[in-house]
Amino acid sequence: MYNRQPSAWEYCLEGASENIETEVVHGWIFKDGVWTAHAWCEFADRVIDLALSTHSTDKSDYYTKYMVSSDRCRRYSRIEFFELVGNEKHFGPYDTDLFFAETSEQDPLEVIEAQKGE
Repeated sequence: MYNRQPSAWEYCLEGASENIETEVVHGWIFKDGVWTAHAWCEFADRVIDLALSTHSTDKSDYYTKYMVSSDRCRRYSRIEFFELVGNEKHFGPYDTDLFFAETSEQDPLEVIEAQKGE
């Protein structure tokens, strides 16, 4: 039987569908010693990351735990996200310059900066 878990990108569809105030975030998180391209939803001061938990998390705690920073993220209103899903025919990531790989041993911003210098 086929029983695949949705990706973090796909889980955002559910989170964005639940609340009109929800924002979809694509960002790099530092998890298990590696930078990982990831996606989650935010509402007010809460993070909804269904790939990691069925419970919402305090945004500040989430950002601290996973070393999230605004320069490693792209934010989409739920309407922008739905339009991108329809137009691009996938759930993300959409900024392939920022999200150049699924994971990175090195800080992704340093990788991008080094590529500019080449």
